[in-house]
Amino acid sequence: MASGAWESIVINGRRFTCKADDSVKVQLPGFSNEVLTAGDGSTYIKKEMHTGQISDINVFCNPKNDDLEFLQEQQNSMEFLPINGTKLDGTVYNGEMQITEALEHDDSENTVALTLMGKLEKQ
Repeated sequence: MASGAWESIVINGRRFTCKADDSVKVQLPGFSNEVLTAGDGSTYIKKEMHTGQISDINVFCNPKNDDLEFLQEQQNSMEFLPINGTKLDGTVYNGEMQITEALEHDDSENTVALTLMGKLEKQ
């Protein structure tokens, strides 16, 4: 799982600026492996597929633009959303994802922490 600060993320056409000091975590779709022991003492690998994920990303919400309401509407939908995110180092991620955790607005910093899951690829 990669991590680092992000510049911005575009969710279904709306751009959100990210906190520069966040350590955003990115998990590309793939497999996780578990090494297990069989009854005879030999070992084998159990594979489990996992989806892409972006977590611990805090975006600034502008009350004048109803950003929090926009994010809630997106989460309420039953559709995956087009996502495009840019890290501070210029790395770009694209995907079709959905917001998975309950949205909580932090009034002191005017931010919302997001977790998104679905298709994700590094450009």
